[in-house]
Amino acid sequence: MKVFAEASATQGRNTLPAHVAAVAAVHGLEALDADGIRDARALATQLIGEGIATDARLAALQAHFGASVFGLRQDGALCGLLAAFPLNEAGLAAVEQGRFNAVALDLALVARAGEQPAAYYGWGFAATNKDGARAVLKASVDIHRLLYWAVPTFARAVTADGVRALQSIGFIASDQDGLFQIPPNMISAGVRA
Repeated sequence: MKVFAEASATQGRNTLPAHVAAVAAVHGLEALDADGIRDARALATQLIGEGIATDARLAALQAHFGASVFGLRQDGALCGLLAAFPLNEAGLAAVEQGRFNAVALDLALVARAGEQPAAYYGWGFAATNKDGARAVLKASVDIHRLLYWAVPTFARAVTADGVRALQSIGFIASDQDGLFQIPPNMISAGVRA
C-alpha cells in the first residue's frame, strides 16, 4: 500500500505529520479539530478520570505538531481516541529523568513538523467499544512500526486496562512507576538510537 511504503521511507524517525495522519487513517482514525478534541477529552474523562490534559492543551499540541490527536467515530459518536506525539532531545531527557509531566505538557519538549524526533510518546488511548479499541491499538502499532521504530516509544498506563493494552502491543515496563517503553529497533545499520 502506497501510504505504508512512503511512511516506511522515513527510516524510523518520521518528521512529517501527514505520514502519521495517513497511517492513522488506514485504521479509520481522523485528526480531530477543536470540537472533536472536546469530545475526545470528554471520552477520556469518562473512561480514565479528571487527571488528564485540558482541551486547550490537547488543541495546542494538535496545532504544534499537526497530527497528534485522533478519533474514530461510529454513528457520529466518538468511540476511540489516540493521542501521541514525537519528542525532541529535551523531551526524551525529561522522560528518562522522570521530569516529564504529561498532564501539563510543555510543548517545548515536543518535536515540531520537520524536526528530527528523539522519541515518541503515547499520550492517551481510550475506547468505548471493541471497534474503537481495535482501531486505536492497530494504529498505534503501525505508527510505531512504520514511522518511529528507530526511537524509543513511551507511554504511561493509568488503568489496569491500559497496562494490558500497552503490553499487548509490545510495551514493556520501565524502571519508572507506570511508565512503559518500546525500545528502538535498529534494523538499519548506522541509525542512532
